[in-house]
Amino acid sequence: MRLTFHGHACVRLDGGRGPTGDSTRLVIDPGTFADAAAALDGATGVLVTHEHSDHVDTGAVVPALAADPALEVWATPAAAALLTDAGAPAESVHPVVPGETFLLGDARVTVGGGQHAVIHERIARVENRTYLVELDGIVVHHPGDSFDLPAGPVDVLLVPVAAPWLRLAEAIDHTLAASARVVVPIHDAHLSEIGHGLVARWLDTMRLGGEHEYRRLRSGESFDV
Repeated sequence: MRLTFHGHACVRLDGGRGPTGDSTRLVIDPGTFADAAAALDGATGVLVTHEHSDHVDTGAVVPALAADPALEVWATPAAAALLTDAGAPAESVHPVVPGETFLLGDARVTVGGGQHAVIHERIARVENRTYLVELDGIVVHHPGDSFDLPAGPVDVLLVPVAAPWLRLAEAIDHTLAASARVVVPIHDAHLSEIGHGLVARWLDTMRLGGEHEYRRLRSGESFDV
């Protein structure tokens, strides 16, 4: 499986040709802070964790759905409504609930989560979904805007590292608790290069004493898991 980072919270997972005979190309959170159009080019499925614009760019997702009638999106009810209100065909957009499991090509997707992390007590929380994706024998976990842990062991843990709702200590605890083989920072559009350096300093194994590989990707960069 190849994982490509397209900026901020957006990743794409490309599988080899599996039992279905076609390659599965799955995009998670193509938002406005990412290169959503590049991520969606040739995609076979889209997962959206919640309706905030940095996680779903209606200006990119709706045209992608119009261009490819076979493309479908799975999202929270609010994010699904946002897309249909913007012109997405209702039959291509599917609300999901925690505990749901479905096949998307050769990928098995398990939905988790509940609510967005707290920004402030005066700011209403929205629903948030996490996605555990199994593809080509590799397990990847995307938490959206939360530190909800995966239900079991994972190969790649996507860890938010900068947000109005986030303390770095939480990212460290999340990383330690998940015990992934590879840790990839996401939700990083707020960080300068100096900020990235500080995050890497605290999330690498020399500081934490873990056994994971900390692997920062710049937008457009990929690696094979």
